[in-house]
Amino acid sequence: MCAETKRGYYSPSRDHREQRETTMRPDNPVPSTHTGYALFDANSVLVDSNPQIFGNQRLDRGEKQPMDAIAAVAEALSHLKSFDGRPIEPGNAFVESAAARWTQIDDAPVEAETLDGRWKLLTAHPRLDGGMALVSVDITEMKRAQIAHQENAEIFRCITDSHPLPVWVVDSENGQILYESLDASNLLGRKWTPNEPQFLTDHFVNSGEFDEISSLASNSEIVRDHEIQLKNTSGSAVWCSTNCRRGVYGGRPSLIIGVLDITERKQREDLFGFLIKHHPLPVWMNDASSGELIYQSNAAERLLGWSKKAQRETVRLGDYFVDPEKHREINRELMQKGVVENCEVLLKRPDGQEFWATGDLRIVEFQGRQVVLAGIADVTKQKKRDGEVAAAREMLADAVESLSEGFALYDEDHRLVMCNSLYRELNHPVRDLLEPGVEWNELLRESARRGVYRNAIGREDEWLDERLQSRIEFHSHFEVPLADGKWHSVSIHPTDLGGFVVTRADISERKKAEAFERDATTLLQKVLDACPSPIRMTTFEGETLYRNPATRDLYADRPRITDHYVDPGCSAILERTLIEKGRIDDFRVQQYNTENKAFWASISARLIDFQGRQVIVSNTTDITDMITAQEETRRANERLIDAIESLAEGFALYDRNDCLVLANSRYRQMHAISADVLVPGVNWFDFLRVTAERNQFPVPRDKIDDWLAERARDRREFRQQEFRHTDGRWFFVSNCPTREGGFVVTRVDITERKRAEEAAKEADELVRKVLEACPVNIQMTRAHDGKLLYRSPATVDLLGDVTSAVDYYVDPSERIRYVERLLATGLVDDFETQLKRKDGGTCWCSISSRLIDFHGEKVIVSHAYDLTDRIQMQQELERQRETLHQNEKMSALGGLLAGVAHELNNPLSVVLGLSSLLKETATDAKVVERADKISKAAERCARIVKTFLAMARQQPTRTSNVAIDDIISEAVEVASYSIRSSDIGLSVHLEPGLPPIWADPDQLGQVLINLLVNAEQALHGWEGRRTITVSTRLDAITGNIVVSVADTGPGIPKEILPRIFEPFFTTKEIGAGTGIGLSFCHRIVQSHGGTIEVESPEGGGSTFILSLPASDRMDEGTETAEDELPNSTGIACLVVDDEEEVGELVAEVLRRDGFNVIIARSGEEALLHLKNRSFALILSDLKMPDMDGRGLFNQIAKLHPAELDRLAFLTGDTISPDAQMFLRAAKRPYLEKPIKPNELRSFVSNLVNNNT
Repeated sequence: MCAETKRGYYSPSRDHREQRETTMRPDNPVPSTHTGYALFDANSVLVDSNPQIFGNQRLDRGEKQPMDAIAAVAEALSHLKSFDGRPIEPGNAFVESAAARWTQIDDAPVEAETLDGRWKLLTAHPRLDGGMALVSVDITEMKRAQIAHQENAEIFRCITDSHPLPVWVVDSENGQILYESLDASNLLGRKWTPNEPQFLTDHFVNSGEFDEISSLASNSEIVRDHEIQLKNTSGSAVWCSTNCRRGVYGGRPSLIIGVLDITERKQREDLFGFLIKHHPLPVWMNDASSGELIYQSNAAERLLGWSKKAQRETVRLGDYFVDPEKHREINRELMQKGVVENCEVLLKRPDGQEFWATGDLRIVEFQGRQVVLAGIADVTKQKKRDGEVAAAREMLADAVESLSEGFALYDEDHRLVMCNSLYRELNHPVRDLLEPGVEWNELLRESARRGVYRNAIGREDEWLDERLQSRIEFHSHFEVPLADGKWHSVSIHPTDLGGFVVTRADISERKKAEAFERDATTLLQKVLDACPSPIRMTTFEGETLYRNPATRDLYADRPRITDHYVDPGCSAILERTLIEKGRIDDFRVQQYNTENKAFWASISARLIDFQGRQVIVSNTTDITDMITAQEETRRANERLIDAIESLAEGFALYDRNDCLVLANSRYRQMHAISADVLVPGVNWFDFLRVTAERNQFPVPRDKIDDWLAERARDRREFRQQEFRHTDGRWFFVSNCPTREGGFVVTRVDITERKRAEEAAKEADELVRKVLEACPVNIQMTRAHDGKLLYRSPATVDLLGDVTSAVDYYVDPSERIRYVERLLATGLVDDFETQLKRKDGGTCWCSISSRLIDFHGEKVIVSHAYDLTDRIQMQQELERQRETLHQNEKMSALGGLLAGVAHELNNPLSVVLGLSSLLKETATDAKVVERADKISKAAERCARIVKTFLAMARQQPTRTSNVAIDDIISEAVEVASYSIRSSDIGLSVHLEPGLPPIWADPDQLGQVLINLLVNAEQALHGWEGRRTITVSTRLDAITGNIVVSVADTGPGIPKEILPRIFEPFFTTKEIGAGTGIGLSFCHRIVQSHGGTIEVESPEGGGSTFILSLPASDRMDEGTETAEDELPNSTGIACLVVDDEEEVGELVAEVLRRDGFNVIIARSGEEALLHLKNRSFALILSDLKMPDMDGRGLFNQIAKLHPAELDRLAFLTGDTISPDAQMFLRAAKRPYLEKPIKPNELRSFVSNLVNNNT
């Protein structure tokens, strides 16, 4: 800044010297009462002043000597406390120094503090006559505001820099960082410089995540716990849990972002998944009900032979059992106990290979469904060894006895277990002691006493002590001289169980124990045999000298080496290379494996001398997966190039030599002026020079070299810059170095954004905006007493306006415990406690805080996270899981009942139809009566069947306005005889005038009968009062009809009440109950829009309460008459049904009405009839063997399309998804079984009338 600019402190818009002179003229006094002045002539003599320059004291110069500038300054200093930042000192030296500083016209103004604490700004100004003017201006208020502002800024910076969570404020449009806390800078591994543009988007691993959280913040007040990945300056990725909300800073839309580093947690999750996936024990997870495979480890894939294709298809574990019954047995045990341990089964792989396995299975709940966790081990070799051991045991007993040596086995207590006869013979002096259980030491002692051992004679005790002190010594072929002159070779060998084996033989027949012989060749053989990598040794003639089991497993048995190669010539190439170089590594070639399938192999080989000739030692690695992965990489590169081309941003990649590798079309469009030189291989600097010379950028021609030199700094480090083209467009350009030494350039058109940008505010205002707009509640409190020094608006919104943090706590002792922990460590994370809310309630919160020094005091900077939503979400999730579990059970029961109902439809059709025909044709009144009873019973069965079907559909079958009293009366009439015959009292209390309900009376009747029967059974054997009460009432609040069925029996145990409506759950003995009655009632009541509950107090008795909505509907009009059947005499009708009785019934009904009916037993037979003639009506079953109704429909549409409009279906399956889909698609009429003659006639009448 130049001197002229400094002197323009008062009026920068006018000439400096003229302004000073004008302002200081005696005839133009300073108007402000806060301004003091002293005017001096060219000789520095005071000519005029006001009191303010000398501390509001007027000088009388008339009676004194003239005052010069130094004396005037000394007078002014006498009223000051400090001058230019220094305290006032006595003595002339300080006065002269101060006078020289004050009177320097070109220097900056001086700040001074008066004795009464006010502040002055001291300046010097020239006058027109050559003198000068000293001026003092009162700046007390401005100075105090500045100090207060600095203190506030210090508090704000202290809070944000000490806050335990990293915080940013960024421009929501371009991601530019407007503010960054210290923890945020530490997280990114670099320092934030407010004067240089920095962008948070540069640190996103996935750049789209910034747009994602920006979009989320637009749709909600605050974004919580959103996981993102950031990268620091070292390139390391950091997982963060993000809280974000929108704000406005200086007119710029902004995002306030706070994050929590969760990298360690994510790494632990990844490590756990990796350990499970690569654990050597095969483990998997499958669906408990269907057996469908959900997850498997690598070891399970290898053991069970699951191929990549099998993993994409549905895999069911039952298919891998050799014995399906064993699978069902294990599954039943698993369903009953929830766990099966140490089960041993014989399994088979997809290739048919069988193997034995043992493992553990356990049922757990995963993502709302029951799954089986399983871990197994291949015990095929162990089973084989067990068999071999069993056979070996039988051989051992015979072998021990037939040994040419004496043999004895002692246990871990040194007692005899067994010995052969030869051992007894060789120890004949103590043969009488050789019985199982005799102690080894006792045997030695008695042998020495009886004079068996030559070395013990005469020194028995000493000889025995030597052996007892050394305990049992293990020897091989220890030569022992006996007293009778014989020599025995004794071997003592330890056993794995702590005992030992003793063998005796004549010295000439003894051989060394095989257990202690280790031949170096044998050891090498075992090492190579155990090596999992295929290793072999061959000659140049193709002869195999050695191959380990892994080689045999890979190649099987082939006569010559060349047979392994897809191209036998590759073997010769490998041999020539070995002869030339003596070694070869990673020789890639295609070979045949055990299954005679080609695979890619990597061969490493060495040429060595063996027994006087050169041989080849080679190792083979199957690299098929690696080759496949390389091909996948190639395809991925193609997809990457396609993705780059589809980018909305311009993209270009340059190599380490600054030559273009590729650029997308968007990048070329942005450089349209120079697109002709933008070809692969062009140097970046050459290209930039062309763009500058063609005036793409506003660079003067004489400055192009300087501009290129500046661009050179961009290419090897990460940079983000904004460039303006000559045509006025702005582009945001990022230069990102690659790991190979090149760099990537991306360009984004930001013309519109640049037009909307505004200048940023000062950093202190930014900090204040951060804290005021931050969605995370932040507060600053004194550690020792909890006094609040600062709290953000979010804190007040959550916890209210209090003066002390102690008032937040429901239990104040919790704060004491929390502060003690904080003082001990300096930081606290996730301290969970209950706090008081602003609205007077309480909530669980998680507190994170840091302890800092602020103005010499221990201060806590903390954040409290409200856990209420998280706790409520967990509770709601548990409730929804339980609801889903019950619905799944009810759906399973509905499906079962629908299947049973479907199987009853055909025989019920025959019973209904024949009973109706019998009534029509019989002349005997008794026969008619009996036929009517059969018909009514069959119709009742049919209604039950339709009830089952309705239950599966979850809706009633036939609804109308009905009186609940009538339904109860019919149910009581059915159940009353059995109840009263069991000596049980039955009372009915019906409230008069109840409104009707919209219901299926048959279904609700079944519900009430079921409840009455259950109540009767509950009272069987009960010695107390035995009464059943049925009552009704109107709920005044809901308007529902409430029906209660109560008994005075023993009641229902509290522990099983929650499961009372579960399908197949029963407390009755086996054979006495199925467990579907109450689940049936629950489904029927639910389908009518009602509820059913049970109450069972501790004193006994149970009450089932049904609540059904009252009806507000009008009954639909009933049909007054059936459609009139036209003259059907001679009308040709084709009936297609694989059930002979059903087909005959339909034919008989139609023949009585004059139809000419032909019956076909299958779809193929029906097509033969259609080939020979035409029919006015075709009635077909839907489910038939071979060609079903769907197939017949398709063939008629293809071969006889004119007959398609005459086709209709008679079916008992209208509930399965396939049947429903077909009937909707075919758009043909259908009649549900069981079939009644009158319904059939009405159905046929409609068809004939429509066709005519």
